Amino acid sequence: MVEALQVPTHLTVAKADFSRALAWIDGAVVPLAEARIPVRDLGLMYADMTYDVVHVWRGGFFRLEDHLDRFFASLAGLRLEAGMDRAAMRALLAHLVRRSGLADALVYFACTRGTAVPGTRDPTASTNRFFATVTPLVLRGQPAEMARGQHGMLVRDVARIPASAVNPVWKNTHWGDFVRAAFLAKDAGHDVPILCTTEGAVAEAPGFNVVAVIDGGLVSPGEGVLEGISCRTMFEIAAETGIPARYGRLMPEALATAEEAFLTATSCGLFPLTWLDGRPIGAGVPGPVTTRLLNGYYARKNAGWHITPVDTIPPPALETPP
Repeated sequence: MVEALQVPTHLTVAKADFSRALAWIDGAVVPLAEARIPVRDLGLMYADMTYDVVHVWRGGFFRLEDHLDRFFASLAGLRLEAGMDRAAMRALLAHLVRRSGLADALVYFACTRGTAVPGTRDPTASTNRFFATVTPLVLRGQPAEMARGQHGMLVRDVARIPASAVNPVWKNTHWGDFVRAAFLAKDAGHDVPILCTTEGAVAEAPGFNVVAVIDGGLVSPGEGVLEGISCRTMFEIAAETGIPARYGRLMPEALATAEEAFLTATSCGLFPLTWLDGRPIGAGVPGPVTTRLLNGYYARKNAGWHITPVDTIPPPALETPP
């Protein structure tokens, strides 16, 4: 009997209470609709910033420490300063979630270069700005969408920005290539673009790592891409269930002829990739490996795997009373 995808049905836009969405900026918690950054902030003007996104599942952060690891590595790589240490940031994010009252949430946190100093373009002269938001968790892939899967397009005319120019390991907002490719994919009737490196190997999709199932094992690009925490999660589940998994070079021809494929992201765990360039991958539906991984992902989260309960994190020492 074929295992069915078990996708939560309650995390939809219709059921999300966005009146609870909050932001922390300039030392205060405010309703998300009132949060502002200056229009001259270099994060807005030049994409000079880094960010990360962690989700809260049933009242607990999923893989919070891994997201903080990546965020602080990105800060160091981009020479940004958030103005607080790891413990303070952990406490602040938990405080924001508690204030929202959301049991399932998406927490976005970022550090920008800050406002430009008049008369100079010297990035070292700006005071960096940290902010965070919490919104209801809405799954990127709803049950019907997951059962259909994503229809992808390999965009040959737009290469992923090379790592020698913008290091993708430091999470960034340089999405000009992604956005340009997304329009090309949509114009051609596909859901999502998949970009390649300048050397022609598969790289990543907007906000997604790409994983192929080849000879019964997982293969995902290991260079020139963001080191995805959701991709790592699927590799860990694969290891627990006896499925080989490795990072390595993935060529477009190998992806097109894979037994199965999927995309990984924080907002969905994984999203089946069922068609590529107008042709089915495998049977053109989510395959058994994809299904086993996604169902295992939810079962493990429900059992507390990699979960840090929000209420176990001490409150922050805020200058402005909550």
